[in-house]
Amino acid sequence: MDATVARYDELLNQLTRDTFADPEVQEFYEMRLTPRRAQIIAQQFGLFVRGRRSAWAYLIARCPHMEVKKELLAHETEEMLFDPRCGSDHYTLWVRHGEAVGLTADEVHHAQPLPTTRAAICGWSWLAFNLSWLEGLGGVAVLERVNLDPIIPGGAHQTRAQERWTKDLGLTLEQLPNFKLHREADTDHKGQTMELLANYATTDVEWEGILEAARQSLEFWQVFLGGIGRAMEGVE
Repeated sequence: MDATVARYDELLNQLTRDTFADPEVQEFYEMRLTPRRAQIIAQQFGLFVRGRRSAWAYLIARCPHMEVKKELLAHETEEMLFDPRCGSDHYTLWVRHGEAVGLTADEVHHAQPLPTTRAAICGWSWLAFNLSWLEGLGGVAVLERVNLDPIIPGGAHQTRAQERWTKDLGLTLEQLPNFKLHREADTDHKGQTMELLANYATTDVEWEGILEAARQSLEFWQVFLGGIGRAMEGVE
């Protein structure tokens, strides 16, 4: 990784760290889980996983480079069809999380989005559809960094979530396959997408556009988690 790419890579890491310092994000991670609160998380994250597929599809459609299309399609094949790390698609894992806290598969499939969930999903699709494909990729892909422990002091999203679901709810890691999978998968995906950005972002102007798209994307993440946190506060 050359010096310019390394500098922007670290700036993207810092944006991600700053997101974890947001008060609503901190409140989400500090709130004690109950089965009902966990059900809200399972339903909204199921919608999140499904909703983000549109953003990646827009990137595949709009990118003019066949080799990049192939890389993104491989990414989405794991998400939507089959990831050998877990033996299923990724959405199915959230169905299993929902079942672990008393939901049926239908209750996960037919969950109603919170207004904040709907807004965040629309935001990610907007980035992918309206910005340049390179900026859109930077914005959509930055969320993979929220799962990477090496860049987040105190543990990244999946690690913090795993601790709460096991400690507060008494569930086992076998019942919660999503957490381990995404620590592994998003480490690989982050490397893949950063390589694509490095291959095609050739100017500081392009990198600054990527940073701005990433900043907006992480703001949508704050909106998403904040909405779930407020919904959880309303139930025991």
